[in-house]
Amino acid sequence: MRHLVELGEAPSPAVLDGALSLALSTGATVRLVGPLTGADAALVLAAARIGDAEKLEEARAGIARAEPIELAFGHARAGVHLLDLPDEGAVARALWSFAWPLALLGRPSELRLSGANHTDGVPTFHELSLAWAPLAARFGLKASLELLRAGFNGETGEIAASLDPAPALTPFHVVHRGILRQVTLVAATAEGRDEEPLRAAQAAARKLRVHGVNAESERVPLPHTQQAARAGRWALTAVAEFENSIVSASALGTPRERPALLGPESPQAPEAVGEKVADRVGRFLSGGGAIDGRMAERLLVPSILCASGLGARAGTPPTCHFTTSVVTDGLVSLATLARRMLPVRAVVDGAVGEEGVVVVAPAA
Repeated sequence: MRHLVELGEAPSPAVLDGALSLALSTGATVRLVGPLTGADAALVLAAARIGDAEKLEEARAGIARAEPIELAFGHARAGVHLLDLPDEGAVARALWSFAWPLALLGRPSELRLSGANHTDGVPTFHELSLAWAPLAARFGLKASLELLRAGFNGETGEIAASLDPAPALTPFHVVHRGILRQVTLVAATAEGRDEEPLRAAQAAARKLRVHGVNAESERVPLPHTQQAARAGRWALTAVAEFENSIVSASALGTPRERPALLGPESPQAPEAVGEKVADRVGRFLSGGGAIDGRMAERLLVPSILCASGLGARAGTPPTCHFTTSVVTDGLVSLATLARRMLPVRAVVDGAVGEEGVVVVAPAA
């Protein structure tokens, strides 16, 4: 096991998040180059809070400077962790990253994630709850997510994640997605009388029928701020459940009242939002691979930890493997990082942009 890991300048989110997760799991030191801003900086500071909280001020000062810094967070500590994550995308990244080092401890923990949890290009709460959490359970981590307050772009929301881990991570094997069982369209709105989310869901259902898929629609309320209700904030999430896998996609509706701090934006008809979500699911349906590329990046970290034998495991560590609909640069880079940090063979077989196979096994 290597105790110093160099990330260099401007690592991708998948690599930075994976490095923080592995560092909190192993006690390794991370060397990176500042300055870090936005969600990247928020994740580093959150890692310090979950590990050695005494390092928080050192981390805060270090990431603000344009020079290399070495950060040793120590191991993650079980308990309740309150994390302030104001930058867009940081809430989902924190859940993906910090759930796994906490899972290795064999004791329940809780993450209270404060920040925007419905932002453009980032999985919604319902994606995390209905897609990521069931796949995390396959590794032996029971994650119960609760949306305490929806926070859209520029707002502060809160998610509570209760983590109840198994004594040791269990191996993950998903080669074939299997038969499609159902597709659910979740129209989540901060204004219960708003019909735009349902129009988006209906458009998505029509589009999915082109792929031979019948989707069920449901409208659910979001615990919200008065600002979100006035603006008519809403999101559409599609969740496709297969025998062996789950894939999801989401998009946000254009608010009726757009806050000035978010800048101008061309209004987008609800039907266009629905068709965008359906197209993303349709692309996955038309290809191969059991796990979509974005989720593959997030499932690689627990696969690495499982194959390395960390946690309360006796005997030879197991192998994890799965297929993905698309190999990403982040997936390849994270596999390379894992081989430098832990005694594992992490192999991504496939060209970037094409279907691939991921195998993580104990080092020979």
